[in-house]
Amino acid sequence: MKHYLIIIIIFFTSTIHAAEDVHGLTVGYVYQFDHPDSTVFDINIPSRPHSCGSTLYRSYSSSDAIANRKFSLVLTAFTSSKKISFHDTGVCEGTRMKVAWIRITN
Repeated sequence: MKHYLIIIIIFFTSTIHAAEDVHGLTVGYVYQFDHPDSTVFDINIPSRPHSCGSTLYRSYSSSDAIANRKFSLVLTAFTSSKKISFHDTGVCEGTRMKVAWIRITN
């Protein structure tokens, strides 16, 4: 019984702290794959592994226009050696962590 209690406490502790704003990270690569939904793309942040088991983050948007703006921000950061910040939602999709907002930082 004691072991189950410890496992439950660890699970809830890691879940509570999973969603957070992350600042000033370097983009390893960004890609939009052949996915039925054109508003989805992945970002690799090699310096920040997460609890889903990789360094890949996935962005979803409610429209193509928003997805294109987010993708452009990440691509600009990648090509100009800028850093990005985003909100890590703490929600896994396979080995990808879903992100909310994205912005370029110095």
